[in-house]
This record gives sequence, C-alpha cells and structure tokens, in this order.
Amino acid sequence: MMRTKGWLAFGLALLARQAPAQARIDERWPLDPAGSVRIVNPVGTIRVRGWDADSLAVSARLERQAGGGRFYAAGDAHVRKLGIDGAVGTGADIEVRVPRGATVWVKSATASIQVEGVDGTLDLSSQGGSIHVLGTPQDVTAETMDGSVEVAGGTARARVKTVSGDILLRGASQDLGASTLSGRIVVRAAGWQRGGTGVQRGKFESVTGDIRFEGELGRSGVVEVESQSGTIEVRVPASTVADFDVLTIGGTITNTLGASQPRRRSASAGQELRFSTGGGGAQVTVRNFKGAIVLGPK
Repeated sequence: MMRTKGWLAFGLALLARQAPAQARIDERWPLDPAGSVRIVNPVGTIRVRGWDADSLAVSARLERQAGGGRFYAAGDAHVRKLGIDGAVGTGADIEVRVPRGATVWVKSATASIQVEGVDGTLDLSSQGGSIHVLGTPQDVTAETMDGSVEVAGGTARARVKTVSGDILLRGASQDLGASTLSGRIVVRAAGWQRGGTGVQRGKFESVTGDIRFEGELGRSGVVEVESQSGTIEVRVPASTVADFDVLTIGGTITNTLGASQPRRRSASAGQELRFSTGGGGAQVTVRNFKGAIVLGPK
C-alpha cells in the first residue's frame, strides 16, 4: 500500500511538472478617447471591445511552457502597445477594452481576431486566423491568408483581402472593397450608414473565387465586380435604378432583371450586355474572363 501511494505521488508530481504554467493578466491604464492601441498575439484569441470610458483595460490568460512568451505593455495615454512577446506554448487569450473612438492595430499569426463596438480606425492582420468585425467603424483594413473575414454593421471605408479565405460583408458602406485569390466574396448591402443606404462605392475582385453581391445600391453609387473564372452573381431589388455594363470573354450572361438580353461580341468571342433600369441611378460594371455572370432580382 505504501509503495502504491509512493508511485501515485510521483506520477502526480510528474504531471504537474509537465503541465503548462498559466498566467493571468489584469491591467488598466488611462487612454485618450481618440488614442491609439497596438496589439500583438501570435496564437490564441484577440477580442477588442469598445466602451465609453477614457481608459484601456486588458484581461489576458497565458498558457505557456518553459521558455514561452511573456505579456508586455508600454506607452502613455496617447499610444499604448501591448501583447505577447516570443513563442507561446498553447496560446494566449486576450480581451482588450478601448474607447469607442480609438484607433486599433492588431497583428497575429493564427489567432482569431474579434472587434466589436469600435467606431474609430481598425487595421487587422492575421496569417491564418479569422477576423470578425461588428459595429460601425470609420475605417477598416482586414487582411488574412487562409482565415475568413466578416465585417457586419457598416463602415465609411473598408478594404478586405484574403488569399483563400471567404469574405462576408454585411451592412452599408460609403466605400467598400474586397479581393481574394480563391475565396468566396459575399456582399449583403442593406440598411442605413453614415448618410446613405447600401453601398455607395464598391469594388470586388477575385481570381477563381465566386462573388455574390445582393442588396441595395446607393443613389448614384458606383459598383465594380471582376473575376477571372469565378461565377459572379448580382442581385438587387426590382425597383433599383441603375445602368448596367456587363461583359464576359469565355462565359455566359443570364439576366432576369428585365427584358434586355446579352448579345455576342462582334469583335471577338464572349457576350456583353448594356441596359438601364432608369436614368440618374447607380452604375454597375461587371467583368468576367471565363466565368458566368448572373443578374437577377433580390
């Protein structure tokens, strides 16, 4: 019996030694309402929340092995830098609360990034993690290679780029752009945002990924959609007033927005279609090299 207890105690001690150490961080500093925050976390999760306080608060949990990373923070009430320095064994979960009007810069390797309720400028980058933005930021730049990106709510300006990750844009925007190599782009334009409805200016590009635009066009708005070989769908309300300029070199055009139908290009292969649903409206330009183009009511 004594020998059994001895082996049990030895085994528990060994497991405790092998288990990763865990550190808990809770810090708070003053920050100007329009201050700037830079956050770095290679692995794990990064959550940023806007609040109505003139301060920055950090809550972090680090699970690290020997030789792993450490939490750091530096700066003043105008600019604050914080994050995880070095390699982290099993990752770090960071939640940061910032004034709503702050400028936020976030960088990660595979950590997922979530931002909610920030009305300032966002610059978000992750190599393999997903990016999710909810709210009405003034300006958004979001880039990832393999992760997905979702921006929901509305922005004055947004630029989203991925290599293979899918992109979902929901809400209204004055100036919206998205590009991907092989991911899928879906734009659901609706609602009111910063003085207008739908998308005022938009440009959406892919190489092989499909693109779907559905929803409202801003009055006198300009929307451009381009792909090399992905299928392009444009679906707008039947009451939309716009001029459409559509061209595909090796694909087909299907139009159910009205009676106008595509015709063969006289100079070379392909189809083209130009028609208007009323004067003084938006301008929609669609270009596809090999893929199909579908126009229809939402």
